[in-house]
Amino acid sequence: MKQGSVKRKFESFGFCSSNPYDPRAQKELVLHISNQVQKGNDFTIKMYSWMKISILKQKIHKTTKLDQADFRILYKNQELSLNNEDLEDYGIKNHVTLKLMARKQGQQLYFINSIHNILEESKKTQEQFQNAKWAVEGAFMKGITPKLTDFGTQGTYILEDLNHKPVAIFKPYDEEAFAPNNPRGMRAKMNSPGLRQGILSGEGVDREVAAYLIDQLSGHYHNVPITDYVQICHPAFHEAEEYKQFQYEKIPLKEGSFQLYIKHDDNVGNFGSGLYPSIEARKIAILDIRILNCDRNEENILVRKKKVNQPVGQTRQAYDYFLIPIDHGYTFPDSFKICRDEVVWYHWGQMAQSFTQEEKSFIEKIDPIKDVEILREKVKLREICLRNARISTTLLKLGAQADLTIHDISEILYREDPDELSPIEIAISKAEYNYDNNIRVPKGYSNFKEKIFSNNLIQKSLEFDSSTLQNQERPKLGQTLIKLEVIKDEDENQISNKDMLIKETKKIQTSDKKLARVGSQQEIKRYPTPIEKVWNEDFFSHVTYFLQQIIEGKIQEKSQSPRKYRARYISEEVK
Repeated sequence: MKQGSVKRKFESFGFCSSNPYDPRAQKELVLHISNQVQKGNDFTIKMYSWMKISILKQKIHKTTKLDQADFRILYKNQELSLNNEDLEDYGIKNHVTLKLMARKQGQQLYFINSIHNILEESKKTQEQFQNAKWAVEGAFMKGITPKLTDFGTQGTYILEDLNHKPVAIFKPYDEEAFAPNNPRGMRAKMNSPGLRQGILSGEGVDREVAAYLIDQLSGHYHNVPITDYVQICHPAFHEAEEYKQFQYEKIPLKEGSFQLYIKHDDNVGNFGSGLYPSIEARKIAILDIRILNCDRNEENILVRKKKVNQPVGQTRQAYDYFLIPIDHGYTFPDSFKICRDEVVWYHWGQMAQSFTQEEKSFIEKIDPIKDVEILREKVKLREICLRNARISTTLLKLGAQADLTIHDISEILYREDPDELSPIEIAISKAEYNYDNNIRVPKGYSNFKEKIFSNNLIQKSLEFDSSTLQNQERPKLGQTLIKLEVIKDEDENQISNKDMLIKETKKIQTSDKKLARVGSQQEIKRYPTPIEKVWNEDFFSHVTYFLQQIIEGKIQEKSQSPRKYRARYISEEVK
């Protein structure tokens, strides 16, 4: 193909690229369209991998004469909804089949889209999630609307099928507690302080998905129901009056978490804790420690009973009990200010029992660094929240290695008094002090190679790693390699800092006005977005060292020291 023709093709379709002669222009794709709107009228379309989804919709519109608002394009059960994305971004290759499905029913649009898909590639999980979506969509078309629950502090909706049976639970971003469209009256701006310390409004959806992602990485050990991101359009969702004037569409479009509904018999509050098997109870506790759950109450642990075959002559029916954890919107906080009473299982007798060999092998296989990397890639959580989850998982692994129980680990992790720091908070504060003051990690806990400089005075100022050395930019020709700075005394620094503050106050004039005249010298003070702190392996090595000291102290407390008897001295008078 000639270069001129390639350039004209790119220009005609509005392709913006720094390289107009991209080799992707040579890859022509033949797409097979399965027309579910006009049955029997399947067709093919020729496209290129760099073309936008909007171009694909225009070609389908020309072929079928359907309005673009009347159809949806699905590939691998995912709607191609982002018009500015390329075909290549959705993984569309040559000779794939796209489904063309109807969207409009009467005068209203009701649909569910999968967004930011985090589900594993197993067919069973994908089919369960897709079947639930189709069941809810079919109920929407027949007039069955989402139902807002009577309990809770946020917008929690029950989605039903055609038989009015619950299929899934939907929680939108903007209807959380202290979010803009909260239906319970607790409204505030997004990212406002929430009901739990360390969690902001609008972050609960990501935590719901992150809890399932942790369980998915562990082979569904904790039995968390399937949860993923979705986008739902339906008029039943709540919109505050002050926000309706900014909506261009009459039907609200919501993004949130879509969790499959699990059939159950009751919650743990209506049963005695002694009925639950020890393994089932500790599965919940291990999960809550890994994700730092701030609100594990009786209502968010479901109980499912299963009949046990009884021998002949026994009249009383026995059951096996299985526990299902739900409602993980208050997990992954940015602080460790969690009390022991906020986890219902703390006082259960199963937590004082030792770990089984199966549980120890499971905990040993947990990789907190890998978990954090995957969460950072697929879920939007703040860096300090990921840091805290890694620390709590490290405590779980160290405690299991030292033969501590869940109860012992909880005494280190949670606060006994709301106003007093827990042992893990003290350890983290010590680690932060050592990390900020460049104090060396004790031997046996450092993950770094031996340092180049042996002199301690030089090491504190010039200590560096090979990773940071590789990331530094190479000096250009004519650029000075070393920048010399004048070192001043403390008194001189204080005087210079005062002079700088006076100069800055003269230059910058703060103003609360939104508008400023063009060409005026008035400057409005702008606050830059805060940069999240990043902790390297040195910090986590310090944390591990202090946690190990706390665990050793806990072991000494548990071990009963032998009783010491003092020798008796009999006086001569008694003799």
